[in-house]
Amino acid sequence: MHDITIIQIVLCSIVILSAAFIKGMTGFGFALLAIPFLSFIFPMQVLVPAMSLFNLITSLVILFKLREKIKAYYFIPMFIASLGGIPLGIYALEYVSSDTLRLITGVLIILFSIQMLGKVKLAKRFLNLPIVFAGFISGLLGSAISVGGPPLVIAMNRKGYSKERFRGVFAWFSTFSAFFTTVAFLMKGMIEMESVNLALFCLPILFFGSHFGAKFSGKIEPEKFRKIVIGINIITGSFIVISSLI
Repeated sequence: MHDITIIQIVLCSIVILSAAFIKGMTGFGFALLAIPFLSFIFPMQVLVPAMSLFNLITSLVILFKLREKIKAYYFIPMFIASLGGIPLGIYALEYVSSDTLRLITGVLIILFSIQMLGKVKLAKRFLNLPIVFAGFISGLLGSAISVGGPPLVIAMNRKGYSKERFRGVFAWFSTFSAFFTTVAFLMKGMIEMESVNLALFCLPILFFGSHFGAKFSGKIEPEKFRKIVIGINIITGSFIVISSLI
């Protein structure tokens, strides 16, 4: 990667490895943990396109490994809804300053983390309806600040999806959404070589960290660790908000 120092590369590696390790243990949390810290190293206009490429590759890998067949009903409506949010997110990334985007990222991470601590279920009349609004919000946030996962996590948790369905729906949606987001970035000329280098740099570290974390997943209570990760996110988000305002 060019235009960054050795210290920044080391810090970037530590952040990605830590976030990947947590993802391997809990099944979620990579973007929530990595984006806030990486935003101190890279401008959001470099970081977000890189994470879009990165998300596309990793989602394809997960999709290839899926064993359970997922009905299109579960992910097509949310994907179609996301297409309405993606252009809005790209517009924000292009015209809103990096500092403002970091502030928005910090605030949303705090709100999403607090929301994920709760286990409020949907009313029965909504349980059988497809996920649409969360798909739209995910498309908007994914293309603007690369944190599109939390709205879907919250929506699917409230619907009580099984672990297999959750993983499958998330993989299909992420693949489609990341593909169209990446295409949109390419059409707008927003993917620079530094973004490509960053995405490629992240990949081997992510696979190593995830594999290492998965080996430890059975040694700690998942629910307890999930709350610890969310607590870290709240602290990190608060730090980003304060630093952005100052």
